[in-house]
Amino acid sequence: MSLEVSIGRAHEFVAKQGSRTDILFLEALLRERPVEEFLTSLEQLQDVRGAIAAMDESGEEAGLASTARAFGRLLSLGFGDHPVTERACAFLCRLQAADGAWALTRDADPLERIRWTGAIGGFLAGTPFARSSVLAAAEEFMAERWSVDLVKGSNYDPILAYTGLLTQVPSELADTALQWCGRELEQGFRNQVFSPLATVRVFLRAGVPALPGANLEAAELAPALIACQRDDGSWPPDEEGNPVEATLEAVEGLLRLSSSKL
Repeated sequence: MSLEVSIGRAHEFVAKQGSRTDILFLEALLRERPVEEFLTSLEQLQDVRGAIAAMDESGEEAGLASTARAFGRLLSLGFGDHPVTERACAFLCRLQAADGAWALTRDADPLERIRWTGAIGGFLAGTPFARSSVLAAAEEFMAERWSVDLVKGSNYDPILAYTGLLTQVPSELADTALQWCGRELEQGFRNQVFSPLATVRVFLRAGVPALPGANLEAAELAPALIACQRDDGSWPPDEEGNPVEATLEAVEGLLRLSSSKL
């Protein structure tokens, strides 16, 4: 199946199953609609704290998770420097714990804290609004908890978290950790432990076309990702995800792979 056909089928699925904000994001990504319409939609979902409510019309209360997802979409469209992003950044920074971490709850387990800290720290580094002290605290939290055993085998979440943070935030740990993350990512992909979408997500989060230790290229990842597309035009989500979110992420991955600008 060609890239154009795959994206066309994905567009049809999102048009049927996605929210208005989902559709606006996809069409902005595809340059079929002005990005300002998506930004206006997010502004309508943003409250006085800077938090952004769920974009899928689920009724989820505006909080850390929903704001982080919206933040990721803003960065995908190149809007790291925008008033909506600035307000969301301020909200997320206020939620950082004293030890530099982020998590959904105060009693979150260690792995969840690593997962959210890697994601949000990496996102915030993509804007001019996060204070250096916020990013340094996140890096220190992650560095103190690093171990090779953490990413060995099928431990996907730490691989995603450390890659997402250490490609964006300066760290003495970066050279060593990214080599291990890249190596384990490739092994997980080749052993079919990590799906093509999960693998591409790591590159998207890192914002780079290649990772140290990983011999994975667009010519291999793009066909594998297209092959996972379901008959209805969607991609299967992770356990905590939904098909629309997975499909939007897959389309972004295909666009970046086709331009070699992951």
